[in-house]
Formats: sequence, structure tokens, C-alpha cells
Amino acid sequence: MSDRMENMLAAYCAPVLLGKKPAALFARPDWWEEAAASGALGRHGLHTFMFCRANKNSLIFVYNRGLLNAALRHEAVSRYLIGIGYMPRDGVQSCLNRIAGRFGNSGEFPHEIGFFLGYPPEDVLGFIHHRNQGCKLCGLWKVYSDVDRACGLFAEYERCKRVLLDYIRRGGSIARGGPWI
Repeated sequence: MSDRMENMLAAYCAPVLLGKKPAALFARPDWWEEAAASGALGRHGLHTFMFCRANKNSLIFVYNRGLLNAALRHEAVSRYLIGIGYMPRDGVQSCLNRIAGRFGNSGEFPHEIGFFLGYPPEDVLGFIHHRNQGCKLCGLWKVYSDVDRACGLFAEYERCKRVLLDYIRRGGSIARGGPWI
């Protein structure tokens, strides 16, 4: 993989690669086919899923199956998802298929994606229930609950990105794997 691809994967997926977050979502870049063909993410135990949006670019979803399964089975998350037609007990693939349908068929963005991305459930529910109004803080997501916790997560995710970008600058490679720190 080229340095550009390595840097972009680090920028988009660092917290997922380092096991701090269940998933990442980004618009399908022009270099995606080459990156996917390299198998780099699979060597790190990550999976990918493509969401196709009606009349828009595809979105790439990179995830750690175990962390995503745990996030979707969180009590409040599971209860909410079941209420809108998901079956978290049927597993990650079932939930991905359901949200993929919502991306492709709905005129509205499926905001429950925040659960899949590992955002605090209180913040995802706050965003949904308050219709994007009245948040306490806007960062990587809109915070409706614990600002200190969110700031800590924002800092941790940024640290992950810096660690991987530094690793690549020192000659390391996501594609080849190895110790990140």
C-alpha cells in the first residue's frame, strides 16, 4: 500500500485498529479497492461492510466484530434497536443488513449508526430524541450526557491517530502489521 493509503487508514481507523472503538465510517475513497485488496485490515482482525446510499457515494464501515457485538448488545442500545426493527441477538451481520437497508431505502439518515460506531448510548439517544438540538458539546459526535467522558474519548481517539501516524512516519506499515507503539 502507498504511504497515502497508510496515512488515510490511520486517520480514519486508528481507534478501531487499536481496539479502542468498535467501528469507523467514511466515504468510499478512490484508493479503497487497492487498500481492500491488500488485506491489511483483515490481518488485524477487522471486517468491512459497504453501505450504498441512494444517489450518493458509498460509505465504508470498518469494524471489530467482537467490539461491535458488545456495543449492540448493551442493554439500552439493544432495547432501542429492537424497538425499531433490529434483532441484536441474531448477531452483527443481521444488524448490518438492517442498517444497510435503512441507508439505501430511507430518505433519512439512520442516526442509530452512532451505536454501531461506539458512541455513548446516552449521546446517540440524546441526538435522536432532541433532533440534533441542545447538545452540551460538539466534537467527534454531539454530546448530550457526560462531557468529561466524551472529552476523554475524543482525546483517546486523537492519541490513537497520532500513534499510528507516527508509526507510519517511522517506517512502519499497517499493511505489514507489527507493534504500533
